[in-house]
Amino acid sequence: MMRTLMTTFGLTLLLGAAGTARAVPIYDFSPVTAEMQTFVTANNLDGASLRVNKHGSVVYRRAFGGYTLGTRVRIASASKWLSALTLARLVDKGQMRWTDTVGQYFPNIEAAKRPITLAQLFSHTSALPGGDDSCMSNPLYTLASCANRILQEPLIGTPGTVFSYGGNSMQVAGRMAELATGKAWDDIFIDEMVTPLGLNATDFATSSTTSGYVRNTNPRIAGGVRSTLEDYGKVVDMVLAYGCLDNSTTQFCLPGRRFLARTTIEAMANDRTVGTVDISRPPTATGFGYGIGQWIDPTSPLIVSSPGAFGFTPWVDRVNQVAGVFLVDDLNTRVVDDINDIRAMVNVVTAEGQGRRVAPVSPAAPVASSKTDAMSHAIRLRHRIVSEPHP
Repeated sequence: MMRTLMTTFGLTLLLGAAGTARAVPIYDFSPVTAEMQTFVTANNLDGASLRVNKHGSVVYRRAFGGYTLGTRVRIASASKWLSALTLARLVDKGQMRWTDTVGQYFPNIEAAKRPITLAQLFSHTSALPGGDDSCMSNPLYTLASCANRILQEPLIGTPGTVFSYGGNSMQVAGRMAELATGKAWDDIFIDEMVTPLGLNATDFATSSTTSGYVRNTNPRIAGGVRSTLEDYGKVVDMVLAYGCLDNSTTQFCLPGRRFLARTTIEAMANDRTVGTVDISRPPTATGFGYGIGQWIDPTSPLIVSSPGAFGFTPWVDRVNQVAGVFLVDDLNTRVVDDINDIRAMVNVVTAEGQGRRVAPVSPAAPVASSKTDAMSHAIRLRHRIVSEPHP
């Protein structure tokens, strides 16, 4: 009885402490709101939206133009992070290991390809050719037959020694997950991501306009997802919380709320390009490292992201304790500078000491352009953030 009372009392204290930690300060997001409105108008966009988590609390979410908070868009290479996290769940459960090799799942493959590891496949260091094979998303192929086709291509170097960006290697990794679990990729994704994270509008049917979850027998593992602001927001919230499903930046995670081990989240953000030779990468990614399914910012290994070719940009910035999602469907190369400026502006308005008081959050209204202009001038002194021109 005493043990039960003490356990209950302890959990009550911890829950109380967590509740206090999640109390949300009001930040003046009016410069961000004004800049987002200008962004949509100046680029003649249908719409855009932005969601910001600061220190484990969502402090801003707003849609602009014709978009709503539920607008669903193709996210291109932001899919890579989702697929990497799917595999990480299998690794944490012991169903796969990052050191699993291609030879374990494709025993008849040529000897030079057998040592390629799962980690190399998901960090573009496998020495399989970069880019995307024509079999991807092709309805005449399944994930199995597409992976087999890719594995017939000649290596471009020694596995682990070269970096060649693209989706080919990740397609092979997706098939390995199917073989490891005995399930189709859609079922793996539903079990490991959709259900535990509560994703309501995320699947691998990037070109579909059908509502709900649409299955795909040949999903594009590295670039075939469509999603929403809030769905992907739940993902970056979890990453910012080091794998906990509760919005918290502390090391404590309630029993049953652990999505991934903290060590797994940290290991995925280790730069795996160190010592490799660049064969191909997006031209705007010069100087960036790459972990498992995510870019690593050259200014700090604590800033990771996975932007897509159409501008959709999720990021986690542990330097500023921010996790964000910028939703847009356009050409990344056309809008990336604006996205970078708005990301930097978010850091300015949520900087230490900027929160005015503890209270529920509501997005601020636009303010005079003079303040926005001053803020824009300040953020242009800050670093640029990776973009990628390929899906």
